Amino acid sequence: MSQETELKLTLNPAALEQLRAHPVLARAPLVGTPGVLENTYYDTPELQLKGQRMALRTRRDGDLLLQTVKCASASVGGLSARPEWEKPFTGAFDFSDVDQASVRQLLDKLKPELVPVFTTHFERSTWALVPTPGVQILLMLDQGSIATQGRSQPLCEVELELVSGNPRDLYALALQLARDLPLQPEDVSKAQRGYRLFLGQAP
Repeated sequence: MSQETELKLTLNPAALEQLRAHPVLARAPLVGTPGVLENTYYDTPELQLKGQRMALRTRRDGDLLLQTVKCASASVGGLSARPEWEKPFTGAFDFSDVDQASVRQLLDKLKPELVPVFTTHFERSTWALVPTPGVQILLMLDQGSIATQGRSQPLCEVELELVSGNPRDLYALALQLARDLPLQPEDVSKAQRGYRLFLGQAP
């Protein structure tokens, strides 16, 4: 299990080039090359995983196919820290590496009922930032869409993921960027937005 600590921000698509040209990014190296991520989220027809505030997805990143399980946590001002389990996906779900017994047992129980519910499709660019000595943050820019049942909505957001340092460092960087860019904290995850679209609920 890994612990993901990130600060999620929405960005007006009109400011994309302004973000890419920002001095903070201009000084930072790109991690790899921008790539398209195709994600499919699964649940039971009764949305039992949603009811337990869990998310299960498969992700295609080039030739790599991954299975990810996430358990939700409270998000405050866009900041969240949540457990996740990720492994290669071979075409059949395998939850043997989930080391929280209650989570693994529920997933194994529901496995025969799991069906695709919605997808996210976006291009991701990642920069490695070192705002101060000892602090490492990945800035990920995602632009694409969420889709289900013939409906879709646009997606444009920035994720600041803490590699080393303190969560306060994420806010410090976000405030620095927000002085020049139309960024807003986002407490609703991609999975939550996908479920809302699936259920026809207003944002």
